Amino acid sequence: MAVGPADNVEPERQGFLLDLVTGADGDAGSLQKLTDAAARWISTTAGSALECAAVLHRQRSCSATAGSTPAAAALASEDEHGDGPTALGSALVVPAVISQAGARWQGYRRRLVDRGFGSALAVPLELQPGSAGALVFLGPAKYVFNAAVINEAAWFGEVASHSLKLALDVHGVIRAGDNLKQVLESRTSIDVACGVLMAQNRCSYAEAFSKLAGTSRHRNLKVRSVAESILRSLPSGAPGTRFDPPAIA
Repeated sequence: MAVGPADNVEPERQGFLLDLVTGADGDAGSLQKLTDAAARWISTTAGSALECAAVLHRQRSCSATAGSTPAAAALASEDEHGDGPTALGSALVVPAVISQAGARWQGYRRRLVDRGFGSALAVPLELQPGSAGALVFLGPAKYVFNAAVINEAAWFGEVASHSLKLALDVHGVIRAGDNLKQVLESRTSIDVACGVLMAQNRCSYAEAFSKLAGTSRHRNLKVRSVAESILRSLPSGAPGTRFDPPAIA
């Protein structure tokens, strides 16, 4: 969905979502699309070119970062410092302004200046349990975030949260489908290889699989790799894996 004017009013805003899936390669790709859309949107309200950085924290997964420009992306990737709003995204409850006059995030404010920014506005993202994130809108030197821009950023944060949650769900379904396909392919290779061994050695399936497993341990290879090596040695080569849809009665 293309980003529209920043002065939309209800009821046009009801149910508004950003398309963060089309053309996005996984979670990081969706996060990049979000920062690009966020920068365009908030710049319209601000009347000045603002940039956007974002970070996504997920349990049992590496953090993903993105930025609407290389400078914004570099600031987001400095999350290892642990002293900025992207690192503390899960602790943010409401938008927070980081300016030269503030006493909080001193190290982060120094890095803002070093990268040519004057102030920042951090907006938390409300995501699924186990996930946390934040958008950080970045203003040029001497830029001041006024109430209108802060309110617009807060609203956009709500839209971003819903949109990113949907994108993460979609990517999760895609990954699950890919994993299932890999499992089925692996199972097919092993079953066919066991069939070959059963025919060659006149043994049971359990005995054939035991031979595969023993070779796997001896060669320090996966059972699927051993099975595929057996299939490749066949005169006709390894058979292809087919996934036929179920018949409809």
